[in-house]
Parts: sequence; structure tokens; C-alpha cells
Amino acid sequence: MNLEQLRLEIDAIDAQMMALFKERMKISKMIGAYKKAHQLPVLDSKREEVLLALRKEAFNDEVLYPYYETFLKTMLNLSKEYQK
Repeated sequence: MNLEQLRLEIDAIDAQMMALFKERMKISKMIGAYKKAHQLPVLDSKREEVLLALRKEAFNDEVLYPYYETFLKTMLNLSKEYQK
């Protein structure tokens, strides 16, 4: 594969990630509304700890996981901000 073909593949993946991001944020907003209606805090640190542990176990790639963990933590932070 040449550079242009690889970039086209990245573009396709980015388009999929964009759609998934929008869907995730839509659901995050619904979670935020639920939490507000039930007077629950936005941050659920226990849920985040469990989520990170489960993702680490499932990821199964010690080299890439630190990058994924940063990505995941960023997603969690963005979701919390959007819920507010």
C-alpha cells in the first residue's frame, strides 16, 4: 500500500469514529438528564474505575494500551463535561 491508500483508510476509520462519537455523546446527554432528574452526581468514580479495569483486560495489548487509556479517559472527561 502506498501513503495515499493508507491515508484513505485512516479517513474511513475517522468517519466511523466520528459517527460513534456523536452516538456516544447523544447517550451521554441522556445519562446526564437522568442523573439530573434523579439528583445523582455526574461523576461516578467507581464506575470509571471498573470501566478502565475491564477495558484494560479486554484490550490485551501492553504496547498500545497506554494510548487507548488516554483516549478513553479523554472520552470520559468529554462525556462528563457534556452531561453538565
